Amino acid sequence: MSYVNGSGQESSLSEGIAAVAANGNHSVQMSPERLNKIRERLSEPFDPGEIKWRVTATSTQQTKHGPQKRGQLVAYADQRAYTDRLNEVFGEWGWTRDYDVQVAQNFERRAPGDKKETAVAAKVVVVSKVTIHGLGSHTGVGEEWADDENAATRAEAQAFKRACACFGLGRYLYDLDKTWVDLDQYNRPAHTPSLPDWAVPGYAQREAQRQAMRNQRTEPRQSLVRDEILAKVRELREKVGYSLSVFVLNKYAGGAEPDKVGHAKLTTVFEKLTDIGNGIDRLRRAAAIVGDARYAIICRELNFASESTDDIPDRDALKLLLGRVEAEAAGKNGDHAHGAAIPIADARGRLLQAARKMADRTGKRLADVISGASEGRLTLDGLKNLTDSDVALVSAATARME
Repeated sequence: MSYVNGSGQESSLSEGIAAVAANGNHSVQMSPERLNKIRERLSEPFDPGEIKWRVTATSTQQTKHGPQKRGQLVAYADQRAYTDRLNEVFGEWGWTRDYDVQVAQNFERRAPGDKKETAVAAKVVVVSKVTIHGLGSHTGVGEEWADDENAATRAEAQAFKRACACFGLGRYLYDLDKTWVDLDQYNRPAHTPSLPDWAVPGYAQREAQRQAMRNQRTEPRQSLVRDEILAKVRELREKVGYSLSVFVLNKYAGGAEPDKVGHAKLTTVFEKLTDIGNGIDRLRRAAAIVGDARYAIICRELNFASESTDDIPDRDALKLLLGRVEAEAAGKNGDHAHGAAIPIADARGRLLQAARKMADRTGKRLADVISGASEGRLTLDGLKNLTDSDVALVSAATARME
């Protein structure tokens, strides 16, 4: 089956292409200067906003904070970026593309459900032919397993881009180094890699330079403000510890150092570090009440590498640890957070409210949620028999669920 792309709208053709289109596929002589200009436009990198990153391989590394999943990223651009560039250079009528789609049978592959077994499968194979009137044609081949519901679309895009690469369009993407970055729990990159200067179009570099000059002219005080923020950020990073500092930079600065990001991102980093720093202050006050020995036990129960703040991996872990330690501190001195005594009735009510939310979210029975959060020390039926001496236990279980 074959088909070609069409263009139903009139558009002014680029310089020199009107004559080519008028002559159909007949060869048209072009000057060396014109050919070089076309070659430069085709080989020019795409706008950085068009570049996306795909995880092609994963591995797990053991770090001082436990196993960390990493992924190998490869840069690519959507086929619309290729189409737009061809339209910009040659006009909608200055080029065409043809597709030939076939289904090839009897390929042997590993079975999806059992990697040790093999299965016979089919592939969708697409051959794309891109023709630029007056310059010639190139072909590219794309393939995908037929059991993928988007197999034809993926194979077409792959074939089209490979044919374009023969003209130099997008060819530079093959020269980008494969980059390894940390992945989050959903196997997404923790930050987006930066493109090297040679992989950024000249106009984008010039615009960045002009923006930098405008910032210097219109915001003479910003450098002073920035220096002040950077100094405070350095102090906060020391305060919150290594892991929490890395967590904030990965999440809000793309993994870059504070002095390498813009003013807006730097301000966000400062605000998030300040918030976490306040949590560290509360944690230290509560830890002083429960004592070093008990605090170390709580850290081990939460599977932290040590009781050092350097080993608190992220904000959620800090929140959980803070809830546990403050709950036990409240049980020791009769205070909670800001000094107000908590009767067992209030603590029990908060526990039930948190347990019901978790039960609705997870589909578990209310009794199982309460037992799990308290490590088997509390039961649903036994809540009515608790006394004020059990406030710390109830508050700790509530903190785990929250």
